[in-house]
Amino acid sequence: VSVSRQCGETARGGHAILLILLSASSCCSTPSAEVAPPAMMDPRQDKGFIAPERLLRTVNDMPKFLASRACKSLVEFIRAINTASQGAKLSDECIVSPLVQRLLDTLNTMEGWCEEYPPSQQQMRYGNVAFREWHNRLLSSATDLVRMILPEEYEEAVVELVPYLCESFGNATRIDYGTGHENTFVAFLVCLSELGLVTKDDHKALAMRVFAKYIILMRKIQMRYRLEPAGSQGVWGLDDYCFLPFYWGASQLLHHEIIKPSSIHVNQVLQTFGDEYMYLSSVQFVKQVSTSNSDVSPQETFVLPLLKELNSFCCHNIYRSRKEI
Repeated sequence: VSVSRQCGETARGGHAILLILLSASSCCSTPSAEVAPPAMMDPRQDKGFIAPERLLRTVNDMPKFLASRACKSLVEFIRAINTASQGAKLSDECIVSPLVQRLLDTLNTMEGWCEEYPPSQQQMRYGNVAFREWHNRLLSSATDLVRMILPEEYEEAVVELVPYLCESFGNATRIDYGTGHENTFVAFLVCLSELGLVTKDDHKALAMRVFAKYIILMRKIQMRYRLEPAGSQGVWGLDDYCFLPFYWGASQLLHHEIIKPSSIHVNQVLQTFGDEYMYLSSVQFVKQVSTSNSDVSPQETFVLPLLKELNSFCCHNIYRSRKEI
């Protein structure tokens, strides 16, 4: 099967685990093996697409994943998007290919569903049951959405990509969302890259347009339906719901003449630049959902100002990213 099987879910107990649904070929690679850039596939010759299944069930399965081509492809993709984000603002001009536009249209469609399913009137801190209606809409529409995203000649890949899209927007049973779901959305993009539909020229737009829109949508869903964190790392986590806006957002701020790590404590900086930089908007959102500004975690309050330079923070975050995976 040509697409690396990758599906994310957050483990209960505080650690986001990226559950890669490994094919036989991806299990056999070693960490030192060189992975060639994915070439454009010929869907007329490769008809090996199948519905993914979960193969990582226990911690003992993790070494197989960590030694796989799928894991290497995921990490390399995250780093490539990070490189494309360096010094960029969300409003910067970038190439929006037809594929990128279709991804944006899909996210806009999902956002529109929020108005169709208003929150239920209930006395609960977390878990508004109306989210299940929204999520059921996603499940029933996912095949058509993926079919719209893919070129017509890639019709057979729909069955393999649909589960990744469905698992990218939280869990309807628990009514929660976390970094594992965020990782699944990135895995969905990696699958498009494995198909040869995403090129290096798309990387900046994937970060500044697609992923930025995804985070805005998930924040809206999180607040509207009061999604519970899908496993919390407590005060030692940057954010219980997401991670990559901090990593790619820090890359945006590299070499910025004004904004430094300690700038997160300056409300004027957050208000002035929050719409342009994912990192700052993420800090704003953490403060918004906290009961007070003092609830910003010690990881942000104490570690970040000590890092002094954002390139150090980027190195720190790729280390944390690999831990999340």
